Amino acid sequence: MKKKNRPSFYLVGAPKAGTSALASLLDQHPQVSMCKIKESNFHCHDLDLPKPKSEKEYLSLFDVTPDTEILADASILSLYSHDSAQSIAEYVSDPKILMILRNPVDAMYSWYSQMSFVRSEYLPTFQAAMDAESERKKGNLIPNYGAIQYCPQLLFYRDVMQYADQVERYFSVFDREQIMILTYEDFKADLNAVYSQVLDFISVDPFTPESQKVNANKERRMPGLHSFLKKTLAEPAKALLPAKVRSDLIVLIDKINSREVQRPSLDEDFKASLKAECLPDIIRLEKLIQRDLSHWYS
Repeated sequence: MKKKNRPSFYLVGAPKAGTSALASLLDQHPQVSMCKIKESNFHCHDLDLPKPKSEKEYLSLFDVTPDTEILADASILSLYSHDSAQSIAEYVSDPKILMILRNPVDAMYSWYSQMSFVRSEYLPTFQAAMDAESERKKGNLIPNYGAIQYCPQLLFYRDVMQYADQVERYFSVFDREQIMILTYEDFKADLNAVYSQVLDFISVDPFTPESQKVNANKERRMPGLHSFLKKTLAEPAKALLPAKVRSDLIVLIDKINSREVQRPSLDEDFKASLKAECLPDIIRLEKLIQRDLSHWYS
Protein backbone atom coordinates (compact mmCIF):
# COMPACT_ATOMS: atom_id res chain seq x y z
CA MET A 1 0.00 0.00 0.00
CA LYS A 2 1.31 3.45 -0.86
CA LYS A 3 1.99 5.48 2.26
CA LYS A 4 -0.28 8.45 2.81
CA ASN A 5 0.83 11.96 3.75
CA ARG A 6 -2.69 12.85 4.90
CA PRO A 7 -5.19 10.89 6.99
CA SER A 8 -7.32 8.53 4.96
CA PHE A 9 -9.28 6.96 7.83
CA TYR A 10 -11.63 8.98 10.03
CA LEU A 11 -13.41 7.77 13.17
CA VAL A 12 -16.04 10.48 13.20
CA GLY A 13 -18.11 9.54 16.29
CA ALA A 14 -20.54 9.39 17.86
CA PRO A 15 -19.63 10.63 21.36
CA LYS A 16 -19.68 8.06 24.18
CA ALA A 17 -20.12 5.12 21.81
CA GLY A 18 -16.72 3.43 22.02
CA THR A 19 -14.66 5.56 19.64
CA SER A 20 -11.97 6.26 22.25
CA ALA A 21 -11.58 2.58 23.07
CA LEU A 22 -11.31 1.62 19.41
CA ALA A 23 -8.83 4.43 18.73
CA SER A 24 -6.61 3.23 21.57
CA LEU A 25 -6.58 -0.29 20.10
CA LEU A 26 -5.87 0.95 16.59
CA ASP A 27 -3.04 3.05 17.96
CA GLN A 28 -1.25 -0.19 18.87
CA HIS A 29 -1.27 -1.42 15.28
CA PRO A 30 2.17 -0.91 13.71
CA GLN A 31 0.68 0.04 10.34
CA VAL A 32 -1.68 2.67 11.76
CA SER A 33 -0.61 6.13 12.88
CA MET A 34 -3.34 7.64 15.02
CA CYS A 35 -3.41 11.39 15.50
CA LYS A 36 -1.58 12.07 18.78
CA ILE A 37 -4.49 14.27 19.87
CA LYS A 38 -7.64 12.17 19.83
CA GLU A 39 -9.92 15.16 19.31
CA SER A 40 -8.10 17.13 16.64
CA ASN A 41 -11.42 18.70 15.48
CA PHE A 42 -9.52 19.70 12.35
CA HIS A 43 -12.54 19.42 10.05
CA CYS A 44 -15.12 20.80 12.52
CA HIS A 45 -15.06 24.31 11.07
CA ASP A 46 -18.50 25.21 12.41
CA LEU A 47 -17.59 24.30 16.01
CA ASP A 48 -15.36 26.77 17.86
CA LEU A 49 -13.19 24.14 19.53
CA PRO A 50 -9.45 23.76 20.17
CA LYS A 51 -7.87 22.55 16.95
CA PRO A 52 -4.59 22.76 15.04
CA LYS A 53 -4.01 26.24 13.67
CA SER A 54 -2.69 25.00 10.33
CA GLU A 55 -2.38 21.90 8.19
CA LYS A 56 1.31 21.78 9.07
CA GLU A 57 0.49 21.60 12.78
CA TYR A 58 -2.22 19.02 12.10
CA LEU A 59 0.05 16.72 10.12
CA SER A 60 2.78 17.06 12.77
CA LEU A 61 0.43 15.18 15.10
CA PHE A 62 1.00 11.90 13.24
CA ASP A 63 4.08 9.76 13.87
CA VAL A 64 5.02 8.12 10.59
CA THR A 65 7.34 5.09 10.84
CA PRO A 66 8.69 2.77 8.14
CA ASP A 67 5.75 0.44 8.90
CA THR A 68 3.06 3.11 8.64
CA GLU A 69 0.45 2.42 5.98
CA ILE A 70 -2.40 4.65 7.07
CA LEU A 71 -2.93 7.86 9.04
CA ALA A 72 -6.08 7.92 11.16
CA ASP A 73 -7.99 10.69 12.91
CA ALA A 74 -10.50 10.06 15.71
CA SER A 75 -12.57 13.18 16.37
CA ILE A 76 -15.95 12.27 17.82
CA LEU A 77 -17.58 15.61 17.05
CA SER A 78 -16.96 15.21 13.32
CA LEU A 79 -20.30 13.40 13.07
CA TYR A 80 -22.13 16.22 14.88
CA SER A 81 -20.38 18.97 12.91
CA HIS A 82 -22.27 20.23 9.87
CA ASP A 83 -19.04 20.94 7.99
CA SER A 84 -16.85 17.91 8.62
CA ALA A 85 -18.16 15.53 5.96
CA GLN A 86 -17.66 18.01 3.13
CA SER A 87 -14.34 19.17 4.57
CA ILE A 88 -12.97 15.61 4.73
CA ALA A 89 -14.14 14.94 1.17
CA GLU A 90 -12.35 18.04 -0.09
CA TYR A 91 -9.19 17.26 1.89
CA VAL A 92 -8.49 13.65 0.89
CA SER A 93 -9.69 11.43 -1.92
CA ASP A 94 -11.45 8.14 -1.18
CA PRO A 95 -11.21 8.19 2.64
CA LYS A 96 -12.68 5.46 4.85
CA ILE A 97 -15.22 6.67 7.44
CA LEU A 98 -16.21 4.83 10.61
CA MET A 99 -19.20 5.65 12.80
CA ILE A 100 -20.12 3.95 16.06
CA LEU A 101 -23.66 4.75 17.20
CA ARG A 102 -25.22 4.20 20.61
CA ASN A 103 -28.72 4.21 22.05
CA PRO A 104 -29.26 8.00 22.10
CA VAL A 105 -30.77 8.11 25.59
CA ASP A 106 -27.79 6.29 27.11
CA ALA A 107 -25.40 8.34 24.98
CA MET A 108 -26.96 11.67 26.04
CA TYR A 109 -26.73 10.74 29.70
CA SER A 110 -23.13 9.62 29.30
CA TRP A 111 -22.28 12.83 27.41
CA TYR A 112 -23.85 14.89 30.20
CA SER A 113 -21.64 13.02 32.68
CA GLN A 114 -18.60 13.76 30.52
CA MET A 115 -19.46 17.45 30.26
CA SER A 116 -19.93 17.57 34.04
CA PHE A 117 -16.60 15.82 34.57
CA VAL A 118 -14.71 18.38 32.46
CA ARG A 119 -16.66 21.18 34.20
CA SER A 120 -18.30 22.37 31.00
CA GLU A 121 -21.69 21.51 32.52
CA TYR A 122 -22.67 23.08 35.85
CA LEU A 123 -26.31 22.02 36.14
CA PRO A 124 -26.55 19.38 38.88
CA THR A 125 -28.71 16.76 37.15
CA PHE A 126 -29.16 15.38 33.66
CA GLN A 127 -32.85 16.27 33.73
CA ALA A 128 -32.05 19.88 34.61
CA ALA A 129 -29.59 20.03 31.71
CA MET A 130 -32.14 18.59 29.29
CA ASP A 131 -34.78 21.03 30.50
CA ALA A 132 -32.35 23.90 29.93
CA GLU A 133 -31.75 23.18 26.25
CA SER A 134 -34.30 25.63 24.84
CA GLU A 135 -32.87 28.46 26.97
CA ARG A 136 -29.34 27.53 26.04
CA LYS A 137 -30.19 27.77 22.36
CA LYS A 138 -31.17 31.38 23.09
CA GLY A 139 -27.73 31.99 24.59
CA ASN A 140 -28.75 31.67 28.24
CA LEU A 141 -27.41 29.40 30.99
CA ILE A 142 -24.06 28.94 29.19
CA PRO A 143 -20.90 28.77 31.34
CA ASN A 144 -18.70 31.84 30.79
CA TYR A 145 -15.36 30.05 30.96
CA GLY A 146 -13.34 27.53 28.97
CA ALA A 147 -14.06 26.26 25.47
CA ILE A 148 -17.76 25.75 26.23
CA GLN A 149 -18.45 29.51 26.22
CA TYR A 150 -17.43 29.57 22.55
CA CYS A 151 -19.03 26.24 21.62
CA PRO A 152 -22.31 25.95 23.56
CA GLN A 153 -23.56 23.47 20.94
CA LEU A 154 -21.87 20.76 23.02
CA LEU A 155 -24.59 21.28 25.65
CA PHE A 156 -27.42 20.67 23.16
CA TYR A 157 -27.65 17.03 24.18
CA ARG A 158 -30.56 16.10 21.94
CA ASP A 159 -28.84 17.52 18.86
CA VAL A 160 -25.54 15.79 19.59
CA MET A 161 -27.25 12.39 19.54
CA GLN A 162 -29.74 13.03 16.72
CA TYR A 163 -28.07 10.64 14.33
CA ALA A 164 -30.26 10.52 11.23
CA ASP A 165 -29.35 13.97 9.92
CA GLN A 166 -25.68 13.39 10.79
CA VAL A 167 -25.46 10.08 8.97
CA GLU A 168 -27.36 11.50 6.01
CA ARG A 169 -24.77 14.29 5.65
CA TYR A 170 -22.03 11.67 5.21
CA PHE A 171 -24.18 9.57 2.87
CA SER A 172 -24.70 12.65 0.68
CA VAL A 173 -20.93 13.17 0.30
CA PHE A 174 -19.38 9.67 0.32
CA ASP A 175 -20.17 6.41 -1.39
CA ARG A 176 -21.81 3.93 0.96
CA GLU A 177 -18.86 1.55 0.53
CA GLN A 178 -16.57 4.15 2.12
CA ILE A 179 -18.57 4.19 5.34
CA MET A 180 -18.64 1.54 8.06
CA ILE A 181 -21.36 1.85 10.70
CA LEU A 182 -21.21 -0.07 13.97
CA THR A 183 -23.20 0.14 17.17
CA TYR A 184 -22.04 0.28 20.75
CA GLU A 185 -23.68 -3.11 21.24
CA ASP A 186 -21.49 -4.61 18.50
CA PHE A 187 -18.47 -3.27 20.28
CA LYS A 188 -19.51 -4.59 23.69
CA ALA A 189 -20.60 -7.99 22.39
CA ASP A 190 -17.41 -8.99 20.57
CA LEU A 191 -14.57 -6.50 20.63
CA ASN A 192 -12.16 -8.83 18.82
CA ALA A 193 -14.57 -9.42 15.96
CA VAL A 194 -15.22 -5.69 15.57
CA TYR A 195 -11.51 -4.94 15.64
CA SER A 196 -10.87 -7.51 12.91
CA GLN A 197 -13.67 -6.05 10.79
CA VAL A 198 -12.20 -2.58 11.11
CA LEU A 199 -8.70 -3.76 10.15
CA ASP A 200 -10.17 -5.44 7.08
CA PHE A 201 -12.14 -2.29 6.24
CA ILE A 202 -8.99 -0.15 6.21
CA SER A 203 -6.89 -2.88 4.52
CA VAL A 204 -4.15 -3.42 7.09
CA ASP A 205 -2.74 -6.70 8.40
CA PRO A 206 -4.41 -8.73 11.16
CA PHE A 207 -3.15 -7.78 14.61
CA THR A 208 -3.94 -8.64 18.23
CA PRO A 209 -3.85 -5.60 20.51
CA GLU A 210 -3.62 -5.48 24.28
CA SER A 211 -7.08 -4.82 25.62
CA GLN A 212 -7.50 -1.81 27.88
CA LYS A 213 -10.31 0.05 29.61
CA VAL A 214 -10.92 3.50 28.17
CA ASN A 215 -13.32 6.34 29.02
CA ALA A 216 -14.97 4.84 32.10
CA ASN A 217 -17.37 7.13 33.98
CA LYS A 218 -15.37 9.31 36.35
CA GLU A 219 -15.64 12.12 38.85
CA ARG A 220 -13.13 14.68 40.06
CA ARG A 221 -11.21 14.06 43.27
CA MET A 222 -10.82 17.84 43.65
CA PRO A 223 -13.47 19.57 41.51
CA GLY A 224 -12.48 22.99 42.83
CA LEU A 225 -8.94 22.56 41.53
CA HIS A 226 -10.19 21.58 38.09
CA SER A 227 -12.56 24.58 37.99
CA PHE A 228 -9.70 26.89 38.96
CA LEU A 229 -7.44 25.51 36.24
CA LYS A 230 -10.19 25.69 33.62
CA LYS A 231 -11.29 29.22 34.46
CA THR A 232 -7.85 30.70 35.12
CA LEU A 233 -5.29 28.88 32.99
CA ALA A 234 -7.16 27.46 29.99
CA GLU A 235 -7.06 30.60 27.85
CA PRO A 236 -3.37 31.45 28.51
CA ALA A 237 -2.43 27.81 27.82
CA LYS A 238 -4.35 27.88 24.53
CA ALA A 239 -2.46 30.99 23.47
CA LEU A 240 1.00 29.88 24.60
CA LEU A 241 1.24 26.10 24.25
CA PRO A 242 1.13 23.84 21.17
CA ALA A 243 -1.92 21.59 20.85
CA LYS A 244 0.02 18.39 21.67
CA VAL A 245 1.54 19.89 24.84
CA ARG A 246 -1.89 21.08 26.01
CA SER A 247 -3.38 17.66 25.30
CA ASP A 248 -0.62 15.87 27.26
CA LEU A 249 -1.09 18.21 30.23
CA ILE A 250 -4.84 17.64 30.24
CA VAL A 251 -4.36 13.86 30.18
CA LEU A 252 -1.88 14.03 33.07
CA ILE A 253 -4.04 16.30 35.23
CA ASP A 254 -7.14 14.20 34.49
CA LYS A 255 -5.33 11.04 35.54
CA ILE A 256 -4.24 12.56 38.85
CA ASN A 257 -7.49 14.34 39.65
CA SER A 258 -10.11 11.67 38.82
CA ARG A 259 -11.53 8.36 39.95
CA GLU A 260 -13.99 5.90 38.45
CA VAL A 261 -17.55 5.90 39.80
CA GLN A 262 -20.79 4.16 38.90
CA ARG A 263 -23.21 6.44 37.05
CA PRO A 264 -26.61 6.63 38.85
CA SER A 265 -29.57 5.03 37.07
CA LEU A 266 -31.99 7.34 35.29
CA ASP A 267 -35.49 7.85 36.64
CA GLU A 268 -37.64 5.40 34.68
CA ASP A 269 -40.38 7.90 33.79
CA PHE A 270 -37.82 10.43 32.56
CA LYS A 271 -36.03 7.72 30.59
CA ALA A 272 -39.31 6.64 28.98
CA SER A 273 -40.09 10.20 27.93
CA LEU A 274 -36.66 10.55 26.32
CA LYS A 275 -37.08 7.25 24.47
CA ALA A 276 -40.38 8.53 23.08
CA GLU A 277 -38.67 11.75 21.97
CA CYS A 278 -35.91 9.84 20.20
CA LEU A 279 -38.19 7.31 18.49
CA PRO A 280 -38.84 9.21 15.21
CA ASP A 281 -35.11 9.81 14.68
CA ILE A 282 -34.27 6.16 15.41
CA ILE A 283 -36.95 4.92 12.99
CA ARG A 284 -35.50 7.18 10.32
CA LEU A 285 -31.99 5.99 11.13
CA GLU A 286 -33.05 2.34 10.80
CA LYS A 287 -34.17 3.01 7.23
CA LEU A 288 -30.99 4.92 6.41
CA ILE A 289 -28.56 2.26 7.60
CA GLN A 290 -30.89 -0.70 6.93
CA ARG A 291 -30.51 -2.14 10.41
CA ASP A 292 -32.97 -3.12 13.13
CA LEU A 293 -32.52 -0.81 16.14
CA SER A 294 -35.73 -1.74 17.94
CA HIS A 295 -33.74 -2.69 21.06
CA TRP A 296 -33.09 1.05 21.49
CA TYR A 297 -36.78 1.86 21.90
CA SER A 298 -38.69 -1.34 22.71
